[in-house]
Amino acid sequence: MNLDSYTMDWLDGQTRAPSRDDPDRHDKFDPYREAMQRVTEVFLALGKAGRIDLAEQVLRDERRRFGGTERMSYAQLAAATAVLAGDAGIRMLAEVALDDSYKNWANYGIEALWLAASNKRLPAEGYASSASEVHFEIPSAIRAKARATLDELIVNSKEDKALFAKILTLASLEANKNQVVGGVNDFTEHVMKVLAAGSIAVPASILDDFEALVSKNLPEERYQEFLKTHPTVLDPLAAEVIPKHRLGTEYVTDFVIRRHDLRYLVVEIEKPQDRIFNSSDDFTREFSHALGQVLDFQGWVAEHGEYARSSLPNIENPRGLLVIGRRSALTARQESKLRRWSINSNLIDVVTFDDLVTSGRQLLGSLRALIQ
Repeated sequence: MNLDSYTMDWLDGQTRAPSRDDPDRHDKFDPYREAMQRVTEVFLALGKAGRIDLAEQVLRDERRRFGGTERMSYAQLAAATAVLAGDAGIRMLAEVALDDSYKNWANYGIEALWLAASNKRLPAEGYASSASEVHFEIPSAIRAKARATLDELIVNSKEDKALFAKILTLASLEANKNQVVGGVNDFTEHVMKVLAAGSIAVPASILDDFEALVSKNLPEERYQEFLKTHPTVLDPLAAEVIPKHRLGTEYVTDFVIRRHDLRYLVVEIEKPQDRIFNSSDDFTREFSHALGQVLDFQGWVAEHGEYARSSLPNIENPRGLLVIGRRSALTARQESKLRRWSINSNLIDVVTFDDLVTSGRQLLGSLRALIQ
């Protein structure tokens, strides 16, 4: 069979459950199950072949058609197909979920990610699975990818009303189902854990974007603008970021960060291309000047405490943070020298742009392990 020939019209013409009022309903049910079996095998073949064309068409279709129960089954099968297809299918499910409009069947994509992430069978238990004996075997590596994608969608839902509504809808459906069959609403519990962890973690997509930005030779303002939008890249405990904060008439910080623990950071941002060491393994002029800026910020706060606290409540002896250069540009000797400098510095942290990406990914990995 040519898999490209299957369309929504073809699917709608394949199956239709016999009406409850049909006196011959029981005689028609076996042929109906056979038709559902054939449709399931088509979706299974698509998933194994890595073809998500039909799956995406089903999930994005919003036409009002007959056969609501069958259409639900198609959506569940389509979502399972996408998961089975691996990375490309999982990305497609995320794109459908992130669509601004409320696609009728988008929730089945989110549900499939959840089923894969929680090691449950696909398609979902219920009508689609009971109408066919075919089930999709999902490798563990794909399940792990599904979990990471689902968790990122949950974190992103804090800033996306349409996505948050879809997450809540699935949580509500799971709650209703569990009231009937008895059990714990695992999905809601997972969402709450991820949202709690997500308040101090940076989504993987943001870290990927930042890493791509760091690899380019751009004006310093571009990096500052990105970090202004995503302050937890700078500090996972950032509660508020204040760009270009004036300290009297003398200084302007790149950022002042107020943390959830009520402490402050005064931040100086340079460029990834700025070097920390010269060829003689001495600190460069750029590094020394930037470090001097941080010291000036801290000194001003110490000397103007009451005035500083009029705009930055409770600030006192803020830590300093200097972001400069690339870790990959350092030799082993230079890394060792910078590490010794950091050990001897009690109130200033020097990190490279690479370090921000690495620490963000390490924190994200630790929180995912904790959630699991």
